[in-house]
Amino acid sequence: MFKSVGLVGNGYLGRAYAKVFADSPIYDPMALGDKSASKEDINACDIALVAVPTDPMPDGLLDMSIIEATVDWLKTDLILIKSALMPGTVDKLVEKTGKKIAVSVEFIGMGKYYLPPHKYPDPLDPQKHEMLIIGGELDTASACAEVLWAKMSPDIRIHLISAKEAEMCKLIENAWGAMKVTWANCMYSMITKSDGNYIKTHQAWTADGRVDAMHTRVVKGKRGWKSHCYDKDIQALQTYSQGVGANDMAEYMDTIIKLNQEHLQSND
Repeated sequence: MFKSVGLVGNGYLGRAYAKVFADSPIYDPMALGDKSASKEDINACDIALVAVPTDPMPDGLLDMSIIEATVDWLKTDLILIKSALMPGTVDKLVEKTGKKIAVSVEFIGMGKYYLPPHKYPDPLDPQKHEMLIIGGELDTASACAEVLWAKMSPDIRIHLISAKEAEMCKLIENAWGAMKVTWANCMYSMITKSDGNYIKTHQAWTADGRVDAMHTRVVKGKRGWKSHCYDKDIQALQTYSQGVGANDMAEYMDTIIKLNQEHLQSND
């Protein structure tokens, strides 16, 4: 029997899942006002899908307070968090509350450009995604995966990993895109300062099947990345890496952040 789903959060991500689970109650008093479901409505469901903001704090970490507050009042059998988390968050919450909590890496995007559907995850519709990553204790992650899988293609690839691995995977995903943008902008500098043509060089370089051209488009006046997800997640990865002693990753991310500021300033 399909499990009933309650949605917590009606932002960009929450609205995407409201399309997937169209008949589900949505709790978000700030966004929906009187149209918001109640906490009791959500707790009457089998699983709560949490898509609340985790904004950056001055120290570079993502703010987990709204996640912690939400998990505190949830009483559903399962809790699946779709928000970006600092690595270690789910494990701490499970230990503290004893609740069945998992986290899923999200591939919904906020870019405004066309993406070939046969190559990249649909930026608006998670039902069309060809992969599903869920982190947590195996029984919990499997139960959450069944709920999402029921709405997706039967032939998707499902990756059940630890919660911390999934939390790191999300930060790495966005840092990878940011890194490619910065790499392409550095190439642009070198090519144009050598009196070369970036488009010609880019097209020749990406003709190699081993090269992925995504995130490598650079045009004058629109250099660098300025992204809600990149801005917060790459800084979170830098701060987390430094905290666990992965100094090489921390330095790498720090360099990318600094170079991106230079590229953005060149647009002025």
